[in-house]
Amino acid sequence: MSVRFDQPDLARAVERLEVKEIDALPFGAIRLDPKGAVVLFSEAEARLSGFGARPRIGLNFFTQIAPCMNTESFRSAAERAVSVGTFNAEFTHIGDFDDRDRELTVKIQSASDGGMWIFLRRES
Repeated sequence: MSVRFDQPDLARAVERLEVKEIDALPFGAIRLDPKGAVVLFSEAEARLSGFGARPRIGLNFFTQIAPCMNTESFRSAAERAVSVGTFNAEFTHIGDFDDRDRELTVKIQSASDGGMWIFLRRES
């Protein structure tokens, strides 16, 4: 199955994949529960962001993993994804784990079970 960052149903497409397939995507994928705890943090995201093998599952994404993304605009998009249930937002964010000046394209979509997906694409 081919999964593209720009497809409108990206979250549903990724939810049909096995974890090893999510890990192999050319962009990062992070799945959060409704409270913001990390349920899945793809190996691609760990590698591309420079986060590496640090612990991540069960940690709060906004306070323990990526406090740089704990901004009003980013956090409000994430909260809407949970509260609305069918949310799709795409925006640019400056700052990555290894490179604070790096520009990311971020897509936040509601997960089918009440949480959210955060997809991150980095241009080469």
